[in-house]
Amino acid sequence: MTTDGRDFADTRPSAEPESLDSAAEEPDERDARYLRLAADFENFKRRKAQELADARTYESEDAAIALLPVLDNLRRAVDHAGEAGAEEFFISGLQLVVREFEAALQRLGVVPVPAVGERFDPAIHDAIAAEESDDVTDDTVVDELVPGYRLHDRLLRPAIVRVVRPRQASSGS
Repeated sequence: MTTDGRDFADTRPSAEPESLDSAAEEPDERDARYLRLAADFENFKRRKAQELADARTYESEDAAIALLPVLDNLRRAVDHAGEAGAEEFFISGLQLVVREFEAALQRLGVVPVPAVGERFDPAIHDAIAAEESDDVTDDTVVDELVPGYRLHDRLLRPAIVRVVRPRQASSGS
């Protein structure tokens, strides 16, 4: 009882039980919001770390793409130097430069795409000619016109190839 003769239960407002329920929910809601925010931040940190790792892995991609035509031209120079009457020491010097160029690209993670003798894969090969043969059961690369390259697992340039495919049975009855 209170000093004025009323019961304690009578002094409590009727809306108070509801406000206690909502007040009890607020910390749970805040906790849930905090947990979502913490999870979002962890995901952000993980994505950022992956982006930085990818940037380091593929940082030489633009340079490699720019240098591949130079390597192609050096190879063409070696192939045609003998026809042009170049001295043997000049040709061997060009071959040395090509090997060093290939080694430098390999140190950067650039490797050639396998081609001749491989099963044709449109993801890494670009066929510009095809012929039929009874000697193969799958589409097979028979000639590489321009080599393709990868940087780690990323394709820089597809190999330009000629393909031989299995002969189709004629359907004339």
